[in-house]
This record gives sequence, structure tokens and C-alpha cells, in this order.
Amino acid sequence: MKLTTLAATSLALLMMGGAAYAMDSEAIEKHMEEISERSVKTAEESSEVEALEQEVQELKELIRMMMDEQPSS
Repeated sequence: MKLTTLAATSLALLMMGGAAYAMDSEAIEKHMEEISERSVKTAEESSEVEALEQEVQELKELIRMMMDEQPSS
């Protein structure tokens, strides 16, 4: 189940590639760096699975933020 969620989130990120250009690339890089840093910290403090779950959740939030910033068509 967790691996499926991770795979689905990764696929959603690939599909949202076009929307990423709508956001400032520096802002995206900053968010991704923060997510990676939190993931490493979580991995150090707990299991790798929990770190991946947290990273998936944060990536979902980034996708939602990108979608909210897109103008409605």
C-alpha cells in the first residue's frame, strides 16, 4: 500500500511537470530542498519507511500548492 502511494505520487509529480513551469523555479527548488532535508532528518530519527511516508505527504502538499496557483481554465 505504501509503495503504491509513493509510486502514485511520483507519477502525479511527473504529470504535473507542466504546472511546475507556472511556479517560480527557485521556489520549487527551495521547497524540494526543504522536503529532502526534512526527509533526511526524519530518516535519522526514525525508520526509512516513516521518512518516505513523510516525503510523500509533503510532495502531495507541493502538488496541491502548484495546482492552487494555476489559473482556472
